[in-house]
Amino acid sequence: MPADEASLAMPDLMALVVDPAAGVFGPAFQRDPQREPKAAQAWQAVADAASELERTAAVLEQPGWSLGRAEWLRSVAELREGTRAGVQAARQRDARQLARAAQRLQVACDGCHAQYAPALR
Repeated sequence: MPADEASLAMPDLMALVVDPAAGVFGPAFQRDPQREPKAAQAWQAVADAASELERTAAVLEQPGWSLGRAEWLRSVAELREGTRAGVQAARQRDARQLARAAQRLQVACDGCHAQYAPALR
């Protein structure tokens, strides 16, 4: 994560941080057994991606992003909780819990995009 991440514009934050991490964590959305992490290295990559997204949630909670935006903070809280659950599931190598965490992340992303970036839906 760039040291000056808080100063990035949202499109840059999405392109440089969120999208790459979601691309690793995201295959759990499909619940496809063929895409489930198998090797320890793959599980670690998922845990690392979820951790990256969790750190991004902390950035998005900063007042520059969140001041006066209750719905934003709800979406960010769901992002944080979903990614935190994803880290735990990956560390335990629990594909079922990983899929649940990924669903929570999808809800957070959809909610935020519906409110703040409807063109992306």
